[in-house]
Amino acid sequence: MPKNPSVMERIAAQAYKVFNNRPNLINKGREAKVSAYLSQQQKVELGCCQPPPQPEPLALDASPKQALTWATESYLPFRRWETVINQTPSDRLADSFVEWMLQHYPSLRIDPVDRSDLNYSVTSLVRNLCQESPVLWVVVDGLGWLDHLELISYLTKNQQLAIETSIQPRFSILPTKTEYAKWSLYAQLPPSPPNWVDDINQGFSMLGIGKRYTDAQDNKLHKDLKAKSQQLYCWDTEQFDRLYHSQKDWNNLYQVQRPHTLEGIAKEIHYCVQQYPDPERLRIVIASDHGQIMGMSAPMTPCPLGLQSKGRMALGKTDDPRFVVLESDRYGLPHDISIVRGSGSLGSFSYTSNKEIIGSHGGLFPEEVVVGVSVLRKAVQRSPVLISCRGEGKPRESGELEIIIDNPNSVPLTDLYLYIAELPDFKTGKSLEEKIPPNEKVSFKVTVSDWPVLPPTHDGQCLALSGKLTFRFASAEAGSVVLDSESAIIVKQIYSSGFNIDEFE
Repeated sequence: MPKNPSVMERIAAQAYKVFNNRPNLINKGREAKVSAYLSQQQKVELGCCQPPPQPEPLALDASPKQALTWATESYLPFRRWETVINQTPSDRLADSFVEWMLQHYPSLRIDPVDRSDLNYSVTSLVRNLCQESPVLWVVVDGLGWLDHLELISYLTKNQQLAIETSIQPRFSILPTKTEYAKWSLYAQLPPSPPNWVDDINQGFSMLGIGKRYTDAQDNKLHKDLKAKSQQLYCWDTEQFDRLYHSQKDWNNLYQVQRPHTLEGIAKEIHYCVQQYPDPERLRIVIASDHGQIMGMSAPMTPCPLGLQSKGRMALGKTDDPRFVVLESDRYGLPHDISIVRGSGSLGSFSYTSNKEIIGSHGGLFPEEVVVGVSVLRKAVQRSPVLISCRGEGKPRESGELEIIIDNPNSVPLTDLYLYIAELPDFKTGKSLEEKIPPNEKVSFKVTVSDWPVLPPTHDGQCLALSGKLTFRFASAEAGSVVLDSESAIIVKQIYSSGFNIDEFE
């Protein structure tokens, strides 16, 4: 492990090129070792070289937290691979999520807004932050979970911004159409009568603080930032969602136009931060109203009689088995809504040359429903991470090493890689699968295949350990810490004179 981080960055860049050309060389350890020095886009590309594990369908009795974890950590990475790389998407896994949402969404509406897993709890977070500092609230229309991760990578590139609160998942308000989901995000209410109207500005006005700026008002936003005229500046941008409405080639959209647009949004956010006279005080909150279905949809014809189609949903109620129905009273809606159960769509702004649909949304698939919220700042003071190791075992046998990591920071530690000079398994570094939550002290054990032998001149059975842990703060900012000075293991070696009693058996 080079002491100079820039050397490791050059090594990682070369490894990335090699792995892209020869994906058979990729394994979990190698990927983890270089991932800390790659961009989010590069990590995604390497991750897509080999299929991620195929998850089991979501259990119907899963808790909301378990459902969000299943979607973000299992379903979405696999869905991206099967849609973008393998190009053989299946609706089976998504349908288990659809069933879960139909059963659990009514109870999610009962939870207090500020503690809710529904997306309108984001506004409560923003209001609280405004009591401490000015806030630039960027609401990116159509930004799904995976896109949010990629946007963060552009924002934190070269340490331009730092993550204060890592991305947290939320369920979009149903239905996942802007006029409903975004209104509810601002108003902190379900889109039900008598409050809901098809007017986003009226929803924002219920917040009672700050000012909302659309893409056509960016000059006004910049001017107000310079003047420090607001405590809350809400930039509501639709350029990402419009991208899906205009493109006619799915692969080009996803692999070229989508990252290009995300990078452009990141540059605009950086510019906004620069306009504020005291940029260190400004918090940046990233949020969305809904995500986008991945891949292309097949057109559904004919539309059942009595329905008014709107993409992957329609106003009205049907008993057509291709649809599920959200009743207005049960789901907090202004009218009954029928939603396409699978990946098909009733219509779209954009079609491919084969008449397949791109960019349609409004359904219940995880990529449409699961969105995120994150908080960034110009700079965040990180507290020292502590790590210690201990264990005991017999020479040349396997043993268990206990690793204790104390993370006093507000973001999780990811991409852990541990180096220990005295243990062969760790001498060149070993990837640790754990993710250390914010403000927690975690202890876990890993197997050491070959417990060391003490040298003949060693005094006692205690062997001190030296090394370091490298990691990332919330998959973005690189960090490292040396082992605690008291880190040591016990070697149950009867003789340290060079002879082992086992040799006399």
